[in-house]
Amino acid sequence: MKFWKSHPGVVVILVLCGAFAGLTMAAVQIHRVTHPQREVDMPRNLGAELAKVDDVSFSSTDGIGLKGWLLHGAPDRPAVILCHDLGEGKNALINLAIALNKVGFTVLAFDFRAHGASAGTCSTLGIEESRDVIGAVDFIGTLPNDQVDTRTIGIFGAGMGAHAAVLAAVDRPALRVLVLDGLWPDARGILVQRTMPQWPWGQRHLGSIPAMLFPLIAGTSIDERRAADALPGLAGRDLLLVAPAGDGRLEDAMKAMYATLPEQRDSERNLITLPATRASGLDAAELNRYHGRVVDFFASRLGRP
Repeated sequence: MKFWKSHPGVVVILVLCGAFAGLTMAAVQIHRVTHPQREVDMPRNLGAELAKVDDVSFSSTDGIGLKGWLLHGAPDRPAVILCHDLGEGKNALINLAIALNKVGFTVLAFDFRAHGASAGTCSTLGIEESRDVIGAVDFIGTLPNDQVDTRTIGIFGAGMGAHAAVLAAVDRPALRVLVLDGLWPDARGILVQRTMPQWPWGQRHLGSIPAMLFPLIAGTSIDERRAADALPGLAGRDLLLVAPAGDGRLEDAMKAMYATLPEQRDSERNLITLPATRASGLDAAELNRYHGRVVDFFASRLGRP
């Protein structure tokens, strides 16, 4: 008892209290990241462009109810699935969906679990969301063959959506063409970036703290499934990796992952660096050019109507 009243004891108490407060603050921040505020669906008043949109429902492979928009394309043409970033929803990708639909693709934009109108209460930053993507692929497979070519599917993912898309592509070979914007090697990168925004020193040196607490809140290991491990196994796929020039850590990570991809004669792989990307923010003019680049990639690999 005397120790705790001594100067060394007081120092220990202060250190323990500081550590507890720091861990509590980190846990609160992780909870905020993994339980993002849901986007409300935009009013259905986009005119003729949305006349071909159906509200659809399907399930992830672990039974989570998901909601999406299906834009019907030209008959017998491939489909493209759009996967939004953490904290967004299908609303965020509607302009890209319309641009892809204009050149004939059937497009499915959906809300991940714990986002938008879909069920679920917690995000795992792309790990379990891969089951949502597989559910979307399987839903496309149920569409009539004369409505859409289900043998080859394109997929676009931004941030968390890119991570989930890579993991899902391992299990669904029909995902032949992938555009991956702001792809982190694993969910750890997403978590550290979101829990310590605008703090590069903390991201470099304190990232182990949120990674340690993540399983207690999200119920899964932060390193359970990694995009960096899955990416080299996507042999024969056409890949476009889009890296943001303004984020050095992410750009370097994407370049390192790109270097692990094997050279293949029957497929193409590309890495482009842009001042800003869909996952990092674009103004209106940049967004139009960006959409054009993405549409051209899918059109050249999946074929134009």
